[in-house]
Amino acid sequence: MPMRKTPLRETQGVKLTQVDEVSADRTKVRSTHYRLTTLRPNQPRVLVDERDALDAFDLEVIASSADPAVQQIINRAPD
Repeated sequence: MPMRKTPLRETQGVKLTQVDEVSADRTKVRSTHYRLTTLRPNQPRVLVDERDALDAFDLEVIASSADPAVQQIINRAPD
């Protein structure tokens, strides 16, 4: 089945994406989940509930902000 990916939030190397499984003609959404990726080693995570995904995103941003290795990667990246 085709997938439609919609970026929702991104900061501090943390990305939250909504992933919709859509019908072949792309007119109906069959299921939705949320993918949380980070520069930290414990990635990616898949969550079904939007509120849980947003909460997990916020917590991961806090953790990534406090992680010296992640901050070093972010500071090295070109703008």
